[in-house]
Parts: sequence; C-alpha cells; structure tokens
Amino acid sequence: MIRKARRNRQIRSFLGAAAAVLAASIASPALAATDCAGLKGLGSSELTITRAEQVTALADVAPNLAAIKVPAFCRVAGYLSPTPDSHIGFEVWLPAGEAWNDKFQAVGNGGFFGFLNYRATAAGLQRGYATMTTDLGHLNKPGASEDATWALGHGDKVVDYAWRGEHLAVLAAKKIIAAYYGKAPVHAYYTGCSAGGIQGLTELLRYAADFDGYVIGDATPDHLAQEMGALWNTLKASLKYPDAALQPVQIALIHQEVLRQCAGKDGGLASDPFLTDPTACRFRAATLLCKPGQMAASCLSQAQVGIVDRIYSGPVNPRTGASILAGITPGGEGTWDRYFSGKTNPVTADRPWGGFLTYMAYGDPTYLSGMNYLKFDFDRDVAALRAREVGGETLGASWNSPNRDLDAFVKAGGKVIQYHGWDDPNIPALEAVKFRQSLIEAVAKRQRVSLKQAAAFVSAFHRLFMVPGMGHCTGGDGAWAFGQNGQAPQGLGPERDTMVALEAWVERGVAPERFIGARLDAKSGKVDLTRPICAYPKIPAYQGHGDTSDAANFACVERH
Repeated sequence: MIRKARRNRQIRSFLGAAAAVLAASIASPALAATDCAGLKGLGSSELTITRAEQVTALADVAPNLAAIKVPAFCRVAGYLSPTPDSHIGFEVWLPAGEAWNDKFQAVGNGGFFGFLNYRATAAGLQRGYATMTTDLGHLNKPGASEDATWALGHGDKVVDYAWRGEHLAVLAAKKIIAAYYGKAPVHAYYTGCSAGGIQGLTELLRYAADFDGYVIGDATPDHLAQEMGALWNTLKASLKYPDAALQPVQIALIHQEVLRQCAGKDGGLASDPFLTDPTACRFRAATLLCKPGQMAASCLSQAQVGIVDRIYSGPVNPRTGASILAGITPGGEGTWDRYFSGKTNPVTADRPWGGFLTYMAYGDPTYLSGMNYLKFDFDRDVAALRAREVGGETLGASWNSPNRDLDAFVKAGGKVIQYHGWDDPNIPALEAVKFRQSLIEAVAKRQRVSLKQAAAFVSAFHRLFMVPGMGHCTGGDGAWAFGQNGQAPQGLGPERDTMVALEAWVERGVAPERFIGARLDAKSGKVDLTRPICAYPKIPAYQGHGDTSDAANFACVERH
C-alpha cells in the first residue's frame, strides 16, 4: 500500500508538473519562436523528442500517404514516460507560420489501435491546424489493429490507453506549438469516433479545458460497459447457444421484418430502407416464430426469438435486472456480422472485448482458447471487473468517466458536437441519448432547476445529432456522410462539415441546428440521397411534396 501510494503521488506530481509547464509557456506574453530543429531541445526527464524536421511531402513520412497533398510542415515526434513502463508516442505536425490558422487539433484513434493516425492528422494539416496524433502508449502487432497482447503484464500501458496517454500528449503538443510559433494556439479542438469518440468523452469529462470544442462520434463514457455489451451480444448471437446461433439468412429476415413493422411509423417514410427514429419502433421478433413444417431458414425458433429480444434489450444484471449498457436499436441488423454474429468457439480476439478480458483485465492468455467467457456471470463478474486493479487503478475508475459537472467548461465558452448512428451495432446509439440525459439531470440537480431549464442550459453547449440509417461512425442505408470524423465533406459550409460547424459555434456563437447528410452509392461514389440530420430530439420529416431523396423537402420537427 505504501509503494502504491508513493507511485500514485509520483504520477500526480508528473501530471501537475506537465500542466504547470504548459500554463507557464502559454501565459508568457513574449515567447520567442523556435525553429523546427530547435524543438528537439524541449525534452525533459519524462518527455523525449526523437525527431524535429521539415517535411515537404507526405511520401517522406510514409509511402502510402504520397497521394495526399499538404503544405510544408515541421514534423515533431516524441514519447512521454509518466511511469517507467510508459512509452506514449506522439507526433505534432506544424504548418509554416503563414499557413497556420492559429489553432490546434488533436485526432483520435479507433479500437485498440496502437499507431499514429497520419491520415486524420494530414486532414487537419490541410485545414491549417497544428495537429497531433498519439498511439496512446502502445504498438499493435503489424496488421492487427485490435491486437491487445501489448497489455499483458503491462498495467501502466492499460491506464495510458484508457485516459492518460491522450491527456499528456495534448499537454506536450501545446508546449511544442507555443515554442514553435512563439504563442499559444487561439483555439484547441478534438475530433474522434468510436474508441476515438470515447477518448474525446474521457477528455471532456476529466480534462475538459484541454480543448475549446469537441466533435465526438459513436461513443459512451463507460468503456468497460461497452466491452460488456459487445461480449453479451456475441454470447447471445453466436457462442453461448451454438445450436441456436443466428444465421445470415435469418438476420436478413429480422431486418426486413423490422422495416415491415416500423418503417413509416417512426416519423420517416414507409419506402425508406432505414428507420428515422428507432425508439418509436416496438419491434416484436415473435412474429417470426416458426410454424409447424416451416423451414428454419425462413423463421426463428423460440430460443432465437429470445436471443433477438435480449440483444435489443442489452446486457442486464441477471439478479437485479439493472441495465449494464443500453441495447442496440432495431434497424442495424445488416452489419451484425461485423461485430457479434457468425462467431464460433473457441473465439479469437478479433473484437476488442476478447483482448480486453484476456490481456488487460485477467492477464490470462488462455482465457479465450479455454472458452472461459462461456462462464461469464453478468452479475458477479461485472462487479469484480470494475473492482479489479490494473496499473494502480481499478478498471471501474480508469475505464469509466462518471463526472458530469462541466460548468467551468461552459463558462469558458466550450462546445460539444456529438453524433451517433442509430444503426450502430457496436456502441449502442442509446448510449449517446443516455449521456445527454445524464448531463441534463446533473445540471437540474446541481443548479436546482427543472429538467426543461436544464435541457436549455445543456443545449447551449452540447448538441447531439442522431443519424438515421448510419452504422458505426460511417456507412449504412441512410444519409450518413456529413463531414464527420474521417469523412470528406460533401459540400461547403457548417451544415456539411462538423469541424466548420464547431468553429462557427465556438468562435462566432452560431449553434448548429442540423447537418445535411448524404448517402454515397457504393459503386460510383456519387450522392444518391440527402437528408437533414437534426439536433436531438428533433427528427427529419418529409413535408409532403418534392423528391424524397432531396433534403430540401424535409424539415426538422419535434418527435411525437
């Protein structure tokens, strides 16, 4: 215990010292600009700069980036060592002074990706940002983006991945930016989706002041619960009851039945191949129950009906009935196979829940091969996981961010644009709705105001956009492309570009009311559908005339 307390004090001391150095560099009114090569001198006992050089073409960074055109920039690479086992790699790309927009942008990673997100960094550089990417403290095996073997026996790296790596890399980037330009950035922004969205929420709820604005996609603040939800769905659909495992033809049948029961009754059009508001869908899987003599491929057994119902309800504590994570919403069945259907025992660590349990939580390389997951208890084992200590912290502390007090962030003018695909089978869309509601309830309690007043307060800094027909971060049968993280804008202006919308809100006070989403034909890449994406709780509604594939003929209206 004494050793643990001393270790935690050392880490807190490092975090405090890093923040103090940054504050001092930003507060200085007359910083002298440093040339690119001179940035190697910024190192310290915990910060090592390994590269500081001018780059004129991305082919010099990686051959597969050669086709991307960017302005000349100063490339700074380094790593941070808050603990002896930490190696938080990062790069900061600094456009030449005349090309810099005076702003800083950090980009997130997905899954357990342990590499530098050069493509997202390049996109920020093209916009004029000084940009930063980090590997969050680990490297994956080549070609294995969801690899988690790096975590075995390295608890500090698990904490670095969970929250520490992003925050410290942000502090280092700001220090480097201030040194290079002789001044701090005027604004700092974050963008990320999936695990990158979780990284953004984690920053917002732990270190909100790191950024003035956030674009956060398909995320939940409770990363541990998200892994539990993925495990639950995989067990139900594939592994726990192999004789009743859902087959592709049956999943397609479920999707068609969802549309038959709900399309046109959810605020959208009956002809839409997606749902506009899945929460208005009261889907009954029992209508697909096999009749005597019916072929199994054209119906569901009684066991399979129960499995489908449990997937939509989400993981619950079997003893108390308490929800662990929201269930996925009807409509996204077409991509179940990417995440939890079609798996066989013994399962491999091709999805993050497997690597999380095997290498991070239990430290048992035989956990999957021994099929121990089949005995997982969603009462006892979930509680034990939250209490389990890894890297000097419980997983419940490092893999969840419960804070909802953002008053200081709001007072400083901070803004958040959050979005989520209604058809996301990986991180349930209702987690975004739950998070917004938790902000509202926390404001109501803290400020002693009504929920209506609290909702107005939250809307002044947080806007949520639920995207009909979009899967996990991108793609789907709906109008899913609106200039979000990783997607090229399909037009100019804040309604078609989330970063432009965030800048308009933070810098000019123009809050986003909607985006214009586009669906791209899979073969031609051309736009074949546009629809409004409305600020929640509004939904897009057809106005009764004109082309139903044109967003101009829809309006954002209150949900009934």
